[in-house]
Amino acid sequence: MPAEDNAIPETVVLLHGLARTPRSMLGAGLWFQRAGFQVAYVGYPSRKTGIAEAVRSHVAPKLAEIAARRGAGRIHFVTHSLGGIVFRAWAAGYAENYPLGRAVLLAPPNQGSEIVDRLGGWFVARQIMGPVLQELGTGENSTPRRLGAVPAETGVIMGDQANLPFFRQWLGPESDGVVTVKGGRVEGIQDFLVVPAGHTWIMWRPGVLAAAEHFIRHGRFPTDASGRDG
Repeated sequence: MPAEDNAIPETVVLLHGLARTPRSMLGAGLWFQRAGFQVAYVGYPSRKTGIAEAVRSHVAPKLAEIAARRGAGRIHFVTHSLGGIVFRAWAAGYAENYPLGRAVLLAPPNQGSEIVDRLGGWFVARQIMGPVLQELGTGENSTPRRLGAVPAETGVIMGDQANLPFFRQWLGPESDGVVTVKGGRVEGIQDFLVVPAGHTWIMWRPGVLAAAEHFIRHGRFPTDASGRDG
C-alpha cells in the first residue's frame, strides 16, 4: 500500500456529482495525496449527457489513460452522489479489464431519488439538470436500479443531516436532504456507514475522508467512525 516507501503508488480516482465539476472533489484529492496515493480527477458533463454516454465518451477513455500510466498500481474510487452511479455503470462494462481496487461511494442514490420522482416531469427541472434526470427515479427501470450489485470491496457513506429542508417532506427524517439513508443501500456493499452530514458538502468533511481512507486501505470503515470532524 502507499504507506510503504518502495511500494508502487496506487491511484484514487475521484468522480463528482450532478451539476458539479472535478473542483468539487479538490478537498478529497488533497486528502488522498497527503495519504500517499496518486490522485486522478475525472470529469463528465453531468447536465448534458446521460449516464451511459458519460461513461462511454468521458469516463472510460480517461480511465484507460490512467490505467496505462506506468506505476499506477490498483485503481480505487471515491465518488460523490451521481458519481457513484457513474462508477457503477463504468464498473458494469469495463472493470474486469482493470486492476480495480476498492471504492467508497459518498451519498449515492443507489435506489434512485424520490426527488426525481416528484420533479422529473417538470420542464424547469429538466432544463436545469439535463437528460440524466430521467434516469434517476426510484422505479425498477431507473438506471441505478438496473445496474445490479456493486463491485466487491465497495463501501457506502450516507449522511443523515438534511441540509435542504424543502425536500424533507418527501424524504422523511432519515436523509441527507437529497438522498435517503436507505436509498444508499445496494446489493453487494461490503460496509455501510451513516454520518452526521448533509448531501452537498459531505465530500469535504475530514471525518468522512478519514473513514474513506480507512476503507481504501483496509476494506472496512473504522469501528469508531462517526464522520464527525476533529
